[in-house]
Amino acid sequence: MKVIVAMIPVLFIFFMCMKLSITIFFQHAQDDDECRITTKALFGLVRYTVRIPLIKIDKQSPGIVVAHKETVKNVSESSLKRTKYNPREIIHSFKEAKEFAQHVVHLHVIVRKFLSHVSVTKLEWQSKIGTGDAAETGMIVGIGWSLKYGLAALISKYMSLKTVPFLSITPSFQQAVSETKFICMIHFRIGHAMIAGMRIVKYWRGNRLKMKSFVNRQTNESY
Repeated sequence: MKVIVAMIPVLFIFFMCMKLSITIFFQHAQDDDECRITTKALFGLVRYTVRIPLIKIDKQSPGIVVAHKETVKNVSESSLKRTKYNPREIIHSFKEAKEFAQHVVHLHVIVRKFLSHVSVTKLEWQSKIGTGDAAETGMIVGIGWSLKYGLAALISKYMSLKTVPFLSITPSFQQAVSETKFICMIHFRIGHAMIAGMRIVKYWRGNRLKMKSFVNRQTNESY
């Protein structure tokens, strides 16, 4: 019994120091979309994947339809689920996120401190764009380069960028083309995420019951 009690602090420290690896993969090719988010821990022994093979706009009833599937490595795999989000639900989510941010004192400081402990080991964003018109394609390509360099600058400013970003845009002047592939791999320790969460609770202003209600709503609405 004493050995078990003595092991608890060691296991807690091990858990706090454990690294999480999250890989975000998104690919769009004309009307075919796929998004995959993979979380790994314990050197890949624990792996959880959310696959979103379909993201499209419903023309009959305004809204966004998302199909998703959850997989735990060598344990289980859920069936394909389809969820539809209408404009009212999307706007409501933004309002709740804004309300949450207003209730936490110095939230931007807490987020910046956490992001400073996040390492980016892979950043790849390749695109092929074209409208069939040379002038329009040139303008869109210019906007695309601005977005990509802007994202790389933000990541290097707030996170630890451990790799050289691979960014490319291939213009198509002869035909309309819309293709892109985005891969980003980040790492952080569970302890840093827990500290950020505790700081949010500490600097929450107002009724703590409202905070609990907000978190429960977000959990129920998640995948």
